[in-house]
Amino acid sequence: MVPTETTSEEPSDSTPESPVRKWVYRCVILLAGVAALTALLPLLPVDWWWVRIGDFPRVQLLFAYVVLLLALIPFWHKTAAKTGIFLLTISCCIQLFWIFPYLPFAPHEVEWAESADPQTPLRIMTANVYQENQNAEAVLSLIEQEQPDIVVLCEVNARWIRDLKSLEKSYGWQLKHPLENTYGIAVYSRLPLESARIRSMIKQEIPSIDARVKLPSGHIVRLFAVHPNPPRPGEDTTKRDAELVLVGREVRDSPSAIVLGDLNDVGWSRTTNLFQEVSGLLDPRKGRGLYPTFDATSSIWRYPLDYLFHSDDFRVVKLGTLPSIGSDHFPLLVELSHESEAADTQEGPHLDAGDQEDASDAVESARQLKDNPEGG
Repeated sequence: MVPTETTSEEPSDSTPESPVRKWVYRCVILLAGVAALTALLPLLPVDWWWVRIGDFPRVQLLFAYVVLLLALIPFWHKTAAKTGIFLLTISCCIQLFWIFPYLPFAPHEVEWAESADPQTPLRIMTANVYQENQNAEAVLSLIEQEQPDIVVLCEVNARWIRDLKSLEKSYGWQLKHPLENTYGIAVYSRLPLESARIRSMIKQEIPSIDARVKLPSGHIVRLFAVHPNPPRPGEDTTKRDAELVLVGREVRDSPSAIVLGDLNDVGWSRTTNLFQEVSGLLDPRKGRGLYPTFDATSSIWRYPLDYLFHSDDFRVVKLGTLPSIGSDHFPLLVELSHESEAADTQEGPHLDAGDQEDASDAVESARQLKDNPEGG
């Protein structure tokens, strides 16, 4: 008898597939292509809102990429699936590159405090209270509980200032600029404020606060409270980027400086990186966590928008978000310790020629937009 040969069918493109399997495969391939664009487009050095909006959900996108990678594994033998897996792997690497400095196992950019001198700590709370929020009592209660030396509030209008009037008893120095356009801003301080003033860096309707704080030791710290406008449909990030660059230039030569507020940007964006390079300030979040402050009403779509940056003569004592105050932002509490010797062991980012050119371009673009708003 002649032995018969048997051949096994290999799982190839020629193997019949059910319509449902084909539909799932095509959907996953399409989503993989779109996902790759969400990672690659934000690499472009442009201020278009629909590109820069991709800076925000990097953590959420990373999880989405992993899910799509798992969904493509059953189709790994297909050429398009292999391409999709490759693109998604590159996309995961891109997102990890940006968010890695903020993960708890990354190196600290700011050291933990070492001084036990009671005159060195500076406790600061910043919060976007959300103009339509009526729960002023929650803000007052939180301030009473945390006892910050300085409170910076964004989105305050005339009603908010009235509702917070009791703060004036314990915070002897204040600078308040209420507005009805969601860009009102106020500073309450137990420490003396010197040369405090309201400034508009780019747009008159979007103010910032520039003040000098006198610490118990007598040391003077320049404090900048900001709330630039966010990227949104129809409005690019030109003004936000320029405002952060201008603030960075203002504080760069200050011996001691703090910049804080609702930046409407994430720390891992090219704009905030440029701000740090221009200003030379440090970010205490790096190596400690993301500390997302927005959106407090969502359990998934949360980003770190409220920040505090400081010069290299500070170390960090405490850092964290605080309970909800009825706003769409969580408050942020940072306790610093002014230790002059810290400047010898920690250092802010350097500004090279390329960064300087990017900073100048950002400011020039904002000026052109101001001169010709319709053409911008």
